[in-house]
Amino acid sequence: MTDPHSAPQGQPSSQNPYQGQPPTYQGQQPAHQGQPYGGQPAYQGQNGAPGQRNTLALVSMILGIAGFVTAITSIGAIVTGHMALSQIKKRGEEGRGMALTGLILGYVVVALTIIGIILIIAVFGAIASNPDIYDGSYNS
Repeated sequence: MTDPHSAPQGQPSSQNPYQGQPPTYQGQQPAHQGQPYGGQPAYQGQNGAPGQRNTLALVSMILGIAGFVTAITSIGAIVTGHMALSQIKKRGEEGRGMALTGLILGYVVVALTIIGIILIIAVFGAIASNPDIYDGSYNS
């Protein structure tokens, strides 16, 4: 059987055997596949593509880890973690685990900071209310 789309013998074919490839001109090499005319890859835009990792998720995780050194960054981890989860849900991106890690670390550091502040206030309150506990001298 013959192909119904093929040209008769001796006639030029209307089908492009190099379909999907950009045209080459005399003296030029063909462009790499996937990049139009050898240029940069196409810009993905704000929507992203499935399989693309969310940047805010990475930022949240880094800030959550840094929160153990500087407690103030844990607030940033919480904020960026919630923003990342929202974007991941809308765009279908990857990085949910990193966003959750940043959120969990951020909340843990905030909780430990609050507990630490309460303990410090309790210790200083106990010292202030009972001067016999600590009289300021170094004699035993």
